[in-house]
Amino acid sequence: MIPPLPLFIVGAVLCGLSILMVCWHPGPNAWIGVRLPWTYADRELWDTSWRLGIVSVLGMGLGAFISWQVFIAATVVLLGVSLGCPMVIYYRKYGTLRFWKDQGWIAYHPVVRCRYCGHYQKLPDDAALSTAQCEACGRPYRI
Repeated sequence: MIPPLPLFIVGAVLCGLSILMVCWHPGPNAWIGVRLPWTYADRELWDTSWRLGIVSVLGMGLGAFISWQVFIAATVVLLGVSLGCPMVIYYRKYGTLRFWKDQGWIAYHPVVRCRYCGHYQKLPDDAALSTAQCEACGRPYRI
């Protein structure tokens, strides 16, 4: 039987970390956050995954207050959601899971797929999606 003191320590640390994450919001970096190529390629997606990470850490902390089994289940479920959601959001936004990497350690850029002709096109950043047109058929990516 595990004494309840470690549960409270882990829960308090994780809840404190979630409060810190609410107050401190860094941009894409290599140390903290959901560090996936898709989140590096799109700043809006980074911010969304950061907020989802706050909920995940808070859920793990609250699960630790209850029991180790709830903590482990919350960790598995919430980490799966935190890693899966950015991929799904990126796919829905750009129509592909492709990205391209420029020189640098976090220099990822999005790739968009035309829904009419299927052409893939590199974008300089996520803001270029609103004005981008397909190089092959000339249709806009966003209507």
